[in-house]
Amino acid sequence: MRAMEVCPTDVVHAPAERVWQLFMDPRELTQWSGTKLVEGPARPLQTGDLLVVGVGPFRIRLEVLGAEPPKYARLHIRMFFGVVNHEQFQIIPMGSNTCRVTYG
Repeated sequence: MRAMEVCPTDVVHAPAERVWQLFMDPRELTQWSGTKLVEGPARPLQTGDLLVVGVGPFRIRLEVLGAEPPKYARLHIRMFFGVVNHEQFQIIPMGSNTCRVTYG
């Protein structure tokens, strides 16, 4: 099996703290991603946390390997059909209401 690496980067017109919240608050994440919270904390995710979300009958397990709010997070994601992703996202402020987000 071949590994595929993709690392998209984009400028987002929102404060870095807001982007962090959208990724790391389980309620926010499930709302915009169209998933359902199955298991996870009632607070923003931190290093060592496990989040399980549902997509129809499938489950996605997301483990936070490392996090430094609101700069970066490293994630281990187990998806359905045996797909495993090792992801990292980085948020770099470019002003009070703009940041660069890199995910991959």
